[in-house]
Amino acid sequence: MVYGLSPEEIQIVDNSIPSDKYEVYIPDVIQDIAAISRDALIINSAALKPPERELIVDCYTELSDSFDETVFWIGYPKPPSHLRAKFHCYDNFEQLSPVLSEKLIKVHQKVKKSNAFSKNLADCLLIFSFIRSNPGIQTRELSEKLELPTRTIQRHIAALQATGEWIEYNTKKRGWQLQCGISILFGGHLDKADEGGKEND
Repeated sequence: MVYGLSPEEIQIVDNSIPSDKYEVYIPDVIQDIAAISRDALIINSAALKPPERELIVDCYTELSDSFDETVFWIGYPKPPSHLRAKFHCYDNFEQLSPVLSEKLIKVHQKVKKSNAFSKNLADCLLIFSFIRSNPGIQTRELSEKLELPTRTIQRHIAALQATGEWIEYNTKKRGWQLQCGISILFGGHLDKADEGGKEND
């Protein structure tokens, strides 16, 4: 996403994009910057009216450390000091232009890592859901359902076990199940604790 750049500068940005999976987006209004997700934002501070600049600053201040996109802030006024450490600040576009391709490659690599993490997390949750709803499900079945190699399935199960989920291998069924049907994620351990407490009462 770019805001406040000249057509020539926008063309340089477009030529610097490292993958055809991305495209330059020019928002119609400043509010779109707060509303629309993106992987990188290149913004010309001088093109912002004071209320618009304040909106952007407030938005990122409120997000604190929870925003993932890379922000390139060009020109003056500079953002407040608490955001300068998080933004990539340049005096002008000419200063950014020679390193833009390299910077956008880093953005691309960051996005790929983030997407891979999200995919792995989603696969782990799917595996856990299948084990919970189908006690005794085999690694081969999980592999077919998720279209993943068996080694990947085993690594994801090991990761779930490391988080504290009581997943065990049933040697008779030759498949995976939750120990006593208990799940940390779904609060099954709390239900069992309550039952134990009632029995003791």
